[in-house]
Amino acid sequence: MTKRALAPASTDGGNQSAARTAQTPLSLLNRRQVLLSTAAAAAGIHGTVHGQTSTAWIKDRPLRLVVAFSAGSSADMFARTLSNELSTLLGTTVVVENKPGAGGSLATATIASGPPDGHSILIQSSAHSVNPSIYQKLPYDTAKDLSGVAALGWQPYVLVSAPSKKYTSVKNLVERTKANPNQTNYASGGLGSSTHLNGALFVWATGVDTLHIPAKGTSEALLETMTGRVDWYFSPLSVAVPRIKEGSLQALALGSKDRSPALPNTPSMTEAGFPDAAFSGWTGAFVSSKTPRDRVEQLHAAFTQVLAMPAVKAKLETFGVTPMNISTAQFDSFIVEDIRANAKLVKLAQIKPGQ
Repeated sequence: MTKRALAPASTDGGNQSAARTAQTPLSLLNRRQVLLSTAAAAAGIHGTVHGQTSTAWIKDRPLRLVVAFSAGSSADMFARTLSNELSTLLGTTVVVENKPGAGGSLATATIASGPPDGHSILIQSSAHSVNPSIYQKLPYDTAKDLSGVAALGWQPYVLVSAPSKKYTSVKNLVERTKANPNQTNYASGGLGSSTHLNGALFVWATGVDTLHIPAKGTSEALLETMTGRVDWYFSPLSVAVPRIKEGSLQALALGSKDRSPALPNTPSMTEAGFPDAAFSGWTGAFVSSKTPRDRVEQLHAAFTQVLAMPAVKAKLETFGVTPMNISTAQFDSFIVEDIRANAKLVKLAQIKPGQ
């Protein structure tokens, strides 16, 4: 695996520290609070799948959930958790397809340029709104060429390392990394992924000098971390919990501001002493923006009904997922604002754009 260095977080000494003090990510991003405050407004607008407009089109052929990341990723977990219930509810086959690459932009391009009939649905992560700031030549316009079907939920990341690294806390990791500048490294699920953004934000917030090693997906990043070939990784909580419980990974802190019921004994990044490194990702479903609005709303209603099922809610809670409960219009507006906010974070964290 080729190492890719992140720009040092403290290249200008005092000026960098002053910049951190003057403009923190907390002032740039309050995405969770914004969404939760709009949830009440969204209450009551979700219809049922079988409304006045015909849903016969759904049964014309199978629905495809095109996951923007590899099997074992957080987005993949959402797709496979929801697919069977969607199939039963809609009375049609639901197929999960993984199309990883370029921060999920390969899958996104497939949906943006594909038939706008609602049969192909993108399952993407926060990388969706990061990619415009990472990739200079995206073959689609993120805000204009995709329409939000459903915001599936928030999920924190967890800072993990191999037990053999013997980090005792986040503070200990930072101290040891600063004592050995550019001698340590961290993994991500790929350039521009949410795990990359969380890692880069942590580097910026702590001022450590370390190397970024982008993997080809969550599974590879986890393997590199568990074997000790990389020092640490901000893993999606859903895929990390089983490995933490079996002892192959050590959890140092949740990447979010708050603790998660999924790991109640693991401190949040705020509790660990680094509130500016707090970051939570989201996962959502999208279709081509040319898809008829009645079909978008019918799909939204279907996802909403499935997400509200007790068994689905319980399973997602074990993965640390927090519901978002917003309308399609609110989700589209959120994406526009999230693109702007993430552009600031990418610049702040000094992530170098790709091609």
